[in-house]
Amino acid sequence: MKKITNEFKVGLFFILSLAALFYLSASTGKLDFKKSGYYLYVLFDEVAGLQKKAPVMLNGLEVGKVDEIKLIYDNQKTQVRLKLWLDKEAKISANPVVSIKTLGLMGEKFIQIASFANKGYLPADTLLEGKPYMDLDVLMEQSQGITKSLDSLIANINNLTTEVKGLATENKDKVSLIISNLEVTSKNFEEFSSDIKAHPWKLLFKGKEKKTN
Repeated sequence: MKKITNEFKVGLFFILSLAALFYLSASTGKLDFKKSGYYLYVLFDEVAGLQKKAPVMLNGLEVGKVDEIKLIYDNQKTQVRLKLWLDKEAKISANPVVSIKTLGLMGEKFIQIASFANKGYLPADTLLEGKPYMDLDVLMEQSQGITKSLDSLIANINNLTTEVKGLATENKDKVSLIISNLEVTSKNFEEFSSDIKAHPWKLLFKGKEKKTN
């Protein structure tokens, strides 16, 4: 039998490595020659570090990818236009909400499309307006402003409680009830302020609840 040379072994290893890489790329969606789809376009004022090939989610399910990111200049306004490739099976209803979200601890950005109202579906090449991205720094500034306002309100309630106690010479029962209510209110505000300081991200969820209601 002929001896297998080192060159043959290296060549075989190289071919197998290429085959494995091709398989992994195809299985993860990086390479796909079978699936067909269509394109949608979305305009954002800023994309917060979103990268090409980022996932596109439809109601939480991955249905495509960001195919192109391009700056658009119109009427002295600079925007970013995203070209989204979507699987042909993914149908987007009219008036969807398109936003940029963050995935996991590494902070990977992706496109989230919320589509619920089935009043017809968007045709290919439709241009949409994206929802502004809520930056964490902006959220922190808003939470700090709210906590300062709460601290000021708590101080005013405490001052009012002190004044009412000083005037409690007549109608002691009524005054005691007022004082008790003020003290409970002050305590509730203090707990809410402490919670917002510790978990400023809760403001996002409270904002969504108000919109839903």
